[in-house]
This record gives sequence, structure tokens and C-alpha cells, in this order.
Amino acid sequence: MTQFDFEKLVDAEYLLNNRTNENLVVIDARGGMLEEGALMYDKATVVDWTDISLLDEFGGENLGKLLSKDNYEQIFSKLGINADSEVLVYGFTMPEQGFGDEARVVYTFNYAGFDNVKFVDGGFKQVEKLGFNKNYEPESDRIDVSDVVRSEATQNDKAIFTDELLSKLENTDVQILDTRLEVEYNGRVIYGENKAGHIPGAISLPFNSLVDEEGFVKSREELEKYVNEKGLDKNKLQITYCTTGVRASYVAVILEELGFNVRNYEPSFARYANVGEVE
Repeated sequence: MTQFDFEKLVDAEYLLNNRTNENLVVIDARGGMLEEGALMYDKATVVDWTDISLLDEFGGENLGKLLSKDNYEQIFSKLGINADSEVLVYGFTMPEQGFGDEARVVYTFNYAGFDNVKFVDGGFKQVEKLGFNKNYEPESDRIDVSDVVRSEATQNDKAIFTDELLSKLENTDVQILDTRLEVEYNGRVIYGENKAGHIPGAISLPFNSLVDEEGFVKSREELEKYVNEKGLDKNKLQITYCTTGVRASYVAVILEELGFNVRNYEPSFARYANVGEVE
């Protein structure tokens, strides 16, 4: 049951009630993690975070950066998004699966100037219960962006990159949040980063700790209590990171709603591990 009153969050019933809305665009953000033949919402288009991001080698500075607004206009056209559209996004149901990819879409589309985008609380498990499902066919159901000549976002004030991040490591007005799993924070390498551990001084705030055991975002009161216990200060800049910036985007979207000033380290720990010291 949806507990978090947030304009960018809706329950699955909202999707059901708006199913016949001609201006509704539904995105399945499970992307490349979705296996062929798996169930998906029958009116959704599958979008991977890599489809809407700048690409580079793993650990490169450009992997995970947002694209130009011109690029997003091209992508919006492919998705059938226009000024009158409303976009609903769902991902895997956490905490069991997923990386918060649905909020990565919200974060990205907001940068591109499109604000009428919301993610579905409880993820695909709740969408599946509606009964409007089909089997995923990658060639027909996933967006094709192969003809988009990608360029980097400009004036992206919600992001931070490596040189600036390194300059802020000793800044007492900044708090750095590691949104990976706690075992990653404590030194387990899961995704092939060059080093284990975390950015010095970072606070562990796992992305999936913001949802309950059924995958619904926790209530505002629960979240406020949780982040206060973690020592987060609304008077300080919060910098989120994960491995490639996806999980960190999820936390950034939630924290912004709670009133925090947040910037997302888009190249994230995959890059930092190649250039910075760790704890």
C-alpha cells in the first residue's frame, strides 16, 4: 500500500484508472535486465538506463552522464511523448530486485524539462496484478535509440563530476552518500570496480532501505526519522553515488522530496575507484 505522499509517485491502481488515457505513456525501466519472454505491462515500452545516458567504458568519466536536451527530444519522439503526455514508469520490485531504475527515468526526464513523469510504487509486482500483461520481445518492445548521436548534457546543475567531487571531500558543508548495498560499502566488490570500500567519510544509505519489505516507499515520517538517524543535515549539500549513478538517482529523487539539496555523482564509484582514495 502506498504510504509516501509524493507527486511523482502513484500506485498501480492509478495506472489502471488511466489505462485508456490516450496521452499516457508507460515505460518499463527494467531494461536490459528483463529476460526475453518475461511478463511486462502490455502497453509499456522497455527503456534501459543505458538508452537514456551517455556511454563510455566501465570506470570512464562519461559512463552514466545525462544526454543533451536535443537528444531527449529525439528519444521523447520515439516514445510518443509530447507536451500533453503523462509518463508512468515502473521497475523491478525492491528490495528483492532492481536498482531504482524507475527513478532514474524521473531524474533524467526532469532534467530534460519534462515534469509530468511519475513512478509506480511497489514496482512490477503491483503492475502485474492488474492482469494486463504480455511476453517481452526485445526487438519490438524495447526502444531503439541506435540512430541517436549522443552528446553530453550542459547546464546540468543536479549532477557533479569527478574533479569537483574530489575538491569537496574535505568540505564540512557537504555530505557524501553511498547508496550501494551495505556489503559494497563495507568492501565487497560486486560489479567489478577497481577498488573495494567507499569514498572517505561517506555515509551508507542503501537505496533499497527506503522501501518496506513489500517494495513500497516508506512513509514520509519513517524516511525523515531514518535519514535523521543517519545524520543527514538539510543545511548541507548531499552528494549521492552508487556504481554508475542509477541507484544514486533513486535516492536523490526521494531526498529532494524530503527537502534536501542533492547532486548526483553520475560516473559514481566505478569511476571514483580509478582515481580516488577509499576507506
